[in-house]
Amino acid sequence: MAFFTTDQLSALSSSTVRLDILVKMEFKSGTVYVWNGNTDLETGGQTWRPMHGRGTIDGIGISSGTVSEAVTLTLSGLPEQQTDLLALALEESPDVAQQSVTIYVQLFGDDWQPIGAPIGIWWGFMQPPRVERSQMQGIEGAQQAVSVVAENAFFNRSRPPYGRYTDRDQQKRYPGDKFFQFMSSLLFKTFVYPDY
Repeated sequence: MAFFTTDQLSALSSSTVRLDILVKMEFKSGTVYVWNGNTDLETGGQTWRPMHGRGTIDGIGISSGTVSEAVTLTLSGLPEQQTDLLALALEESPDVAQQSVTIYVQLFGDDWQPIGAPIGIWWGFMQPPRVERSQMQGIEGAQQAVSVVAENAFFNRSRPPYGRYTDRDQQKRYPGDKFFQFMSSLLFKTFVYPDY
């Protein structure tokens, strides 16, 4: 079985190659399919929702080894527009953290119709989102952006299992031990020693 179809090979060997990036984000609350176009895109048995050019991907490349790599997915929105993707990302870590994200390439013909199914080029695990807001300029409002860093499967390979100083990891190492249960309450606490 060939990786590319005959039509895809023909499109890739032509002098002008038309393609775009598609992203599949598997949030706990549901899977979101997006692309940077202006209309819904029907391909690969899914409907990919448009981001109208507001999405960017930084750090994607081709690696030949087992190296930990990170990709940053950013969605810039206008103040009056709140997309579902932005709302999902702002629901904080439980819905986003360590969930799968896959990046695809979609080839198009001269008429901008999809050629074959999307081709997967990268996948990884999303980390908690970061929200940024630019300064207001004149009568224009500030622009908000949410970015999610995704790391490939090799990002955590050198860390020992249950190697963090958290109550959850401590319970896995030594069930019933409550040593790390109060770690968060000790943050920024001042201890005076010796105490006379």
